[in-house]
Amino acid sequence: MASAALDTARGLDTGVYEARDLTKRYGNVAVLRGVSLTMRPGRVHTIMGENGAGKSTAFKMLSGIVKPTSGSLSLDGHALSLASPAAAHHAGIYLVPQEPALMPELTVTETMFVGQLPTTGMFPRRVDWKAARSRAVQALATLKLDIDPDQLARHLSIAQQQQLECAKALLRGCRVILFDEPTSPLTTHEVERLFTTMRRLRGEGYTLGFISHRMDEVLDISDDISVLRDGALVDSVEREAFDRVRLLSKMVGREMRVVPRRQISHATTTPILRVTGLAHEPRFRDVSFTLHKGEILGFAGLVGAGRTEIAETIFGLRRRDAGTVELAGEDISAASSHDIIRKGLVYAPEDRARHGAVLPMTITENLTSGLLERVKTRMGLLSQSDEDRIGAETVARYRVRCAGTDQKMRQLSGGNQQKVVFGKWMGIGPEVAILDEPTRGVDVGAKDEIYELIDGLAHEGMGIIAISSELEELVRLCDRILSVYEGRIVAELTGDDITPERVSSSYLTSAEVSGR
Repeated sequence: MASAALDTARGLDTGVYEARDLTKRYGNVAVLRGVSLTMRPGRVHTIMGENGAGKSTAFKMLSGIVKPTSGSLSLDGHALSLASPAAAHHAGIYLVPQEPALMPELTVTETMFVGQLPTTGMFPRRVDWKAARSRAVQALATLKLDIDPDQLARHLSIAQQQQLECAKALLRGCRVILFDEPTSPLTTHEVERLFTTMRRLRGEGYTLGFISHRMDEVLDISDDISVLRDGALVDSVEREAFDRVRLLSKMVGREMRVVPRRQISHATTTPILRVTGLAHEPRFRDVSFTLHKGEILGFAGLVGAGRTEIAETIFGLRRRDAGTVELAGEDISAASSHDIIRKGLVYAPEDRARHGAVLPMTITENLTSGLLERVKTRMGLLSQSDEDRIGAETVARYRVRCAGTDQKMRQLSGGNQQKVVFGKWMGIGPEVAILDEPTRGVDVGAKDEIYELIDGLAHEGMGIIAISSELEELVRLCDRILSVYEGRIVAELTGDDITPERVSSSYLTSAEVSGR
């Protein structure tokens, strides 16, 4: 591998990373209880469990972000006390986070070198931008990432942000790399590209940790698997000891079955949303489709194909260069997002941390932020009792795992944050819902719950657009699928044509023809 990171790792100790009896409490709530793990070089050690099981908390302690209430860490037999992520980096440990937090106004190169810019000269020392850019290009090339090192970070998609974090880990020469759901925003093609890199790192003796809710990924890439349930370790064995059903059963504590594609459609012939000739140059153009009441319409395609941009333009977040949008026969093309919500169309975005939730606020405050008219008193004040009632009802309906509705959103697992965002928008009672990656970062058991909720909403007559990078999710949910490639709808699939193979080939064929 043409990577300075790999050269840096050679000659170091073996990279056996051990955690013993890790416990983390927030007040009276035990998030993690006496968990012990051993991660070995040349192996991918995957942590699985339902939302709230403690997976991300464990990785945060292993990477210096969170301090354990009790327990110990050691690397190659040497005790570690990680007071910060910087201390973890110095020890050779890097966490690729679930939700990248990049500085939007910095370039990609500047972002990659935050805290460690190379310098030149004796006095005064100056930043060696030429060296920084050269090393950034090398790290991006190692991962085969098509990212311009000079573009601003705010222009990167969520998938590109996640990929950039992987490049930063290599750039720092860390020999223990922990991946906290890095594949959640990626398509199957992009996941395989990342896995190619992970396999190469594994072959070079790196110690890799991995968290994913995608069962096929776990069974594909893992050498060792540990399962957490309710903050405790319930099993930890080599990959060969697990199959899909046993793994699911360990996670949820009961026997599970793999549920196939739903057989009953609730789609009607009544149009509820009509999009004609919609364009937002240069992201997409000439997009036309009709959504019917009770229909679940899927948008498939590679990340960056324009799916999210189409949704944002329909919802009024992006300017419309051409075309029209009609909701229940009314032209809403020029309406603001606020008016569009009032007319009955909501949009749950893919990046919950930036656009879907206010993380410093409580669960109740997030759930009622779109329902202020319902919780106002006659004097215009907010009714605490009404807020608490709505919060409690929604948490129960969507099975949000939390210490209480007054818990801060930032203290929830990623999957439970997603449930709250989902519940907030559904509480408005829309006629049309656009769900962008509705189960990103959500565990297998919770996915089934959300699928049932989406199916139930369609049964009630709601029209739903589901944008997803998970082929199994689209196949499981959708009555019809539109494939998007480079800003155009290139295929429409219905009925028996909706299979993972046919969905992926519908847009990958376009990519092959164009030479991508």
